[in-house]
Amino acid sequence: MAELIITIDGPAASGKSTAARLLAERLGASFLDTGAMYRAVTLAAMQAGVDMNNEDELLGILENRRFEFAARQGKMTVSIDGLDVTEQIRRPDVTANARYVASAEKIREKLVRMQRQFADNEVKIVTEGRDQGTVAFPDADVKFYLKADAAERAKRRLAELQNNGFDYRSPSRAKSREGENGSIEEIQMAIEERDKSDQNRAVGPLKPAGDAIIVDTTNLSIEEVVEKLSDYVKKTSLKPAKMRWYHFARNVCKIFCKVFFRMRIYGLENVPAGGAVVLISNHQSFLDPLFCGIYLKINLYFLARDTLFKHRFFGSLISSVNAIPVRRGQADMSAMRKIIAILRQGSGVCLFPEATRTQDGRIAPFKPGFGLLCRRGGASVVPVLVDGAFECWPRHKKIFLPGAQIVVCYGKCITADEVKNMNDRELAERLTDTLRQMQHSCRIKHGKEPYDYNCRQIVDK
Repeated sequence: MAELIITIDGPAASGKSTAARLLAERLGASFLDTGAMYRAVTLAAMQAGVDMNNEDELLGILENRRFEFAARQGKMTVSIDGLDVTEQIRRPDVTANARYVASAEKIREKLVRMQRQFADNEVKIVTEGRDQGTVAFPDADVKFYLKADAAERAKRRLAELQNNGFDYRSPSRAKSREGENGSIEEIQMAIEERDKSDQNRAVGPLKPAGDAIIVDTTNLSIEEVVEKLSDYVKKTSLKPAKMRWYHFARNVCKIFCKVFFRMRIYGLENVPAGGAVVLISNHQSFLDPLFCGIYLKINLYFLARDTLFKHRFFGSLISSVNAIPVRRGQADMSAMRKIIAILRQGSGVCLFPEATRTQDGRIAPFKPGFGLLCRRGGASVVPVLVDGAFECWPRHKKIFLPGAQIVVCYGKCITADEVKNMNDRELAERLTDTLRQMQHSCRIKHGKEPYDYNCRQIVDK
């Protein structure tokens, strides 16, 4: 992943695209124009004549055509099957149809992965869109959200169209999503309609990240906007160093696990590419947080009992890798508020609802309190099975046994909507049963005696 990631989100005509491009130039960073990605898929779909309302047909376009996106000379270039379409994707009719692609859940998930792949190949990026700080890059170093009055945005859109040689008064022009062939009043109405659509869509809704810096650009020139953003980046210049440390520590832990254990990982595709997610895992040893998190690219936070933070060095170390202290045996409202805030920012949290390490390798019934955190944080839930860690390091041993086989299995994701429809006890019982069944199948698969839960064998996810 890039060493520095800056996200700029905001509604149409808020100035985010121009600001992002100019800020990238100033910082010597690559510019990721996510709108160009959606437009490219739209153009390819229009060329193929597919039904824009058919998500499966649109997905087929994305999977069967070759899309390439590259940062060159301060802008993002786009090609389809080797043909440069950087200018074609800006046509008004492409703009008019881009909303169909933007609202398709499966396409957004794939494009988010492509956006992250783009970041993997760059040192620094500035990316703009509508869900960059909340979904695509929830752990970005700096997040901005630009806003402006609808009337001012309508003026900007009209000026942009006229500068591009588009006659907004010509009736022969096809009307796009933002009313390009209407009056400025019609353009404003269309922009306001798009705002509502973007804010209320089920996938990647338009909203500022919880830790985003909100900048009102209504009365600012583009030069003033870029200057303001640049100043903010300078003030937060220490944050990228912290993120680099987190990624470095994760890689060190991954090497440690490969050296001392025989790791088997299954079901990584079940973990959402972005957005708030809670990993719910059984608890077999002190090493479980490492096993759960080191193979995921998402930034994870963990709960740890507050007594672990009393040692000055060790407390600072685990804090630097996103451990959050929690008081055991009582409702720690401060920790709960922190977790909810983290989830609302679109990050991930790993929880161990047994509340203590297992005595015999079996999974104890989960305590139900975590359901409230999931619902208030708007998070999906992924069950995570860790098996072999109890044999490796049972609670009565002072040190782990090298060479043990450790299996980590990520089960089928429970969506945020499903979580909202379950009460705390229902969610806890479902996850307890799911992980016991996963453990049963896992142990049989790897030639181990399964624990007696009276549960049926399931197909590994």
